[in-house]
Amino acid sequence: MRSPHSALVLGPGGFGGTAWMGGLAHGLRGLGVDLGAADLVVGTSAGAIVGAALAAGQDLAHFADPAGSGGDGPRPPQADRRRMGEVFAVLGAGLPPEEARRRVGRIALDAADPQAEQALVAVRRRLVGTDTWPAERRLLIPAVEAGSGEPVVWERGSGVPLAAAVAASSAFPGAAPPVSIGGRHYIDGALRAGANVDLAAGTRTLVVVEPMARQTPGQEAFAALGAETVVSLFPDESSAAALGTDPSDPSAWAPAFQAGLRQAAAARKELADSWAPAP
Repeated sequence: MRSPHSALVLGPGGFGGTAWMGGLAHGLRGLGVDLGAADLVVGTSAGAIVGAALAAGQDLAHFADPAGSGGDGPRPPQADRRRMGEVFAVLGAGLPPEEARRRVGRIALDAADPQAEQALVAVRRRLVGTDTWPAERRLLIPAVEAGSGEPVVWERGSGVPLAAAVAASSAFPGAAPPVSIGGRHYIDGALRAGANVDLAAGTRTLVVVEPMARQTPGQEAFAALGAETVVSLFPDESSAAALGTDPSDPSAWAPAFQAGLRQAAAARKELADSWAPAP
């Protein structure tokens, strides 16, 4: 496959991170820059939600108030703090990545709930705005198979419905139930490799949006990717305050979206002429 000219990588970030990225991308479109115009979009967890909507050409205005736009539709599951604590204990234990994923997968499988899973997929479908994979550009959505801990990366030809792929990639154990696809359960794609920037290797222009970052990574972090131009976008001080410290807190949504909108002007300057203008 031909190397992409431009790639957009959107990382994990919970409720606030999803809203902040939605506000940022929506604001940039209003300023003439469409992040969704990338040849390649890699979306993980929160980034899978925003990335799928962007790649599909959806209007992100409804991210300002997703509950209001959905009326009396399904609501996201409530976080299980105890279970999330177990997951973070495993992730902080210094285990080999494959073993950590297997243990986290077992914790997730204990919370499998078909009704909660259906509600999660419905919420993700409503946010993304479609269940059809984009045909104009390549969209990659990583997840992890809960039983084996093995990572997967889905795209248009994988035979997985888009909303299910997005739901699985954003199903962090304790915050959301695992999602069943083809008889197996899948969980958050961030467990593969964070924002999964490695999937954008070989691109010439790379934009990385990370809601959970608080400073620009050193260039050595992207050196192996071979990109000629790298722009890293992360919450400024005001946005970080709006996101708060708890990614599972739904009350961060509205202020985070507005913070992303406000930050769009500064992000536009950072992108300068490295990104194709919106049509």
